Amino acid sequence: MKRHQIATYNISIVYVVLVYILCVLPLIQALIITNHPGRKSKGSCYALKIQMRLSVRPQNVDSDSLSHVDLKYLEFTDTSIDDENDPVILLHGLLGQKRNFASLGNSLALQLETKRRIFAVDLRNHGDNTHDWRDEMSYSHMAKDVIGFLESIGIQRAVLVGHSMGGKVAKSLALSNPDRVSGLVVLDISPVTYTVNDPSWNAVQGIIQTLKEVDLSGGKTKRDVDMDLRTSVEDPALRAFVLTNLEVVPTKEKSQQLRWKININAISNQLNRIASFDVQSVDIGEYEGFDLQYKGDTFLIKGGASSFVKGSHMPIISKHFPNYMLTTVKGSGHWVHAESPDATLALIKKYLDR
Repeated sequence: MKRHQIATYNISIVYVVLVYILCVLPLIQALIITNHPGRKSKGSCYALKIQMRLSVRPQNVDSDSLSHVDLKYLEFTDTSIDDENDPVILLHGLLGQKRNFASLGNSLALQLETKRRIFAVDLRNHGDNTHDWRDEMSYSHMAKDVIGFLESIGIQRAVLVGHSMGGKVAKSLALSNPDRVSGLVVLDISPVTYTVNDPSWNAVQGIIQTLKEVDLSGGKTKRDVDMDLRTSVEDPALRAFVLTNLEVVPTKEKSQQLRWKININAISNQLNRIASFDVQSVDIGEYEGFDLQYKGDTFLIKGGASSFVKGSHMPIISKHFPNYMLTTVKGSGHWVHAESPDATLALIKKYLDR
C-alpha cells in the first residue's frame, strides 16, 4: 500500500472515531435516560419519575436544524384511568416548570367526574429540559415540542391548559393543528404582542435582566441570592417563585455551586419573541391577512387584578377563537392558579366536566 493511501486510511479511522465520540455516544446516553413511570398503589395519584440529567450541560444547538425538544413531564393519574377521554396537558408560564401544576394536576385527577389522564410538561429551556437547550423560543417551535410530546406518548388529541407563555403555546398549537386540540383553557394571557409600554411586561423584562446579572459564584446560597434580588424583585412570593429555578450542583472541590436550571441567556435573547405571538412562524400581529381559527370551545380565565388581558384584546381573540368564553377571578393577579387555586380548580373542572 502506498504511503499516501496509508495516511488517508489512518485519517478516515480518526474521523470515524471522532464522529462516534461526538455524535453516537451522546445519542446512546440520551436513549438510556428515559421516563420511567413509578406508580403508587391503585386509586392514588402518582408522578412519573423525573428523568435523570447528564452532569455536563451540552452546548446550545440550532433548533432550526433539529427536531423538537423531548419535553420532560409528570403525570397525575389514577391507575384505573383508561384512554377513553382526551387527556389534559398543563403548560406553565415563563420561568415556570411542571411542578408548578402539582396541586392542580393532582386535584383534577382526583375530582374530575369525567376521568382523564393529566400531564404537566416542562417547556423548552425550562425545568428539567437541560438535556437539550435551544436558542429559539418562538411559539411555533414550542408548539412543535408539545406535538412531539403527544406523539411520544401515543396521544392524538388533548385538552390544553396553559398559563401565560404556556397559554400562548396552547393557542399557537390550536391554530396550527386544531385537529390535535379537543379543548383550550388559557390563564391570563392574550394572543397579542406585549411591549415595554405594558407595565406588566416591562416588569417581566426587568426580572429577566436582573437574573442575567446575578452573581452565582463564590459559594453563594439561595438565601444570598434572595438577598441580592430584594431591591429589584420586591414581592417575596415572586422572588420565591424565581428562586425555584436555582439548583445546587457539586463541584470538583466537593463544594456546592448554584446554577440556573433555565436557559437564561436564550430566554433573555428571545424576549421579543416571547412577548409576541406567532403561528406557523407567522407573527399574527404583523400580518393582517392571517385568518386561521380554532373553532373549539375556548375558556379564558383572567385575573381581576392583572392587566395581561384587556378589553382592547377582544377583537383579535374573537377573530381567531370565535367560540370563546371569558371569566374573571376577582382579586387575583397574573398567577391566577397560584393566587386563587380553589377558584381556578373549580372553573377548569366545570369546563372539563361540561
